[in-house]
Amino acid sequence: MKGIRIGELLVEQGLLSASQVNTILALQRRSHRPFGDLAERLYGLSPNAIEDAWVEQYVRLAGVVDLDEQEIEIDCLRRINRRQAWQFHLLPLNQEGSEIQMATNSDNLVRALNFATRSVEDPVYMVIAEREQLQEFLMKHYPVPRHIAQYAETM
Repeated sequence: MKGIRIGELLVEQGLLSASQVNTILALQRRSHRPFGDLAERLYGLSPNAIEDAWVEQYVRLAGVVDLDEQEIEIDCLRRINRRQAWQFHLLPLNQEGSEIQMATNSDNLVRALNFATRSVEDPVYMVIAEREQLQEFLMKHYPVPRHIAQYAETM
């Protein structure tokens, strides 16, 4: 699958022009700095705009999985507790080699990834699920009272 560059996404979103992207790429070749860092410094893009573009890039590359088609291993579910699952909208699925595959949704990808990489000992591979299906699976594997699940939706 052909990827999309973050600069292309920022142009699509109207945050940068093609000329600005070319300027950043030329400077990036010399400085070896991340594209987003240079876009922030040169053109005042917010870190949130860069983060949103990165999430969009990841979702376009990885696609969205159907959790009904994913293998869920009980040992992986035990890697995090109920509070963590709901707080970070994170569902451990299975272990593939040394990696733990976890599902989240696009709205929570950054938070879930930051939490998982700091808190789970093994390397983590994220897959993206639809928000409603993820919540259904969280309720199935990490049941909480409905009001707590509703509160977690606002996080």
